[in-house]
Amino acid sequence: MKTDDLIDALAAGLQPARPARLNPVLLALAAAVSAAAVMILLGVRPALVETLVSPATWMKGLYTIGLAGAAMWLSVRAGRPGADPRRPLAALGAIAGLALLWGGVALITAPADERLADWLGRTWTVCGQNILLVSAAAAIPTFLSARRLAPTQPGLAGFALGVVAGGIAATAYGVLHCPESTIAFVATWYTAGIAAAGLIGAAAGRVALRW
Repeated sequence: MKTDDLIDALAAGLQPARPARLNPVLLALAAAVSAAAVMILLGVRPALVETLVSPATWMKGLYTIGLAGAAMWLSVRAGRPGADPRRPLAALGAIAGLALLWGGVALITAPADERLADWLGRTWTVCGQNILLVSAAAAIPTFLSARRLAPTQPGLAGFALGVVAGGIAATAYGVLHCPESTIAFVATWYTAGIAAAGLIGAAAGRVALRW
């Protein structure tokens, strides 16, 4: 048999491999674990039903989900050898940057005697810590969701997965527990908590995502 014929015979019936992605079941589990962690460790805020129909609640939820979504895109790119991560990195930076800009404008245009309260709220000292606490519960299923990926930059992939866990955790925390809703507060303290989760994820990824 000629070499070309042998190659054709071996390749017969082969189907193109589907690109690896994050496991959606495990990501859903991360969301469920985050919600459970908030309810067990922090408690559900009063008047939750009224909160769920508040536009402010959904605005901060859209922000944290947006960060998690961009980080999922980044984690997939960082988990494929040769893939370019610059576009998802830019999207992640743009979402955070737009929120920070919006928060800054909101502070500047607010009455002077209300600015500090809008920025710090009543829970600024614990907001980032609480998000980080809940993200620790979400981190395991989030990292496991990337088992099919093959990152050549494990630190970057770990950072992305940490932001995914932080964004999921912040969404559960913001909807179920946190009473703060000003854009200045969310842009500052939610972003800080999610960024901290990303930095811890980057450190963990250098070890957990090696292959």
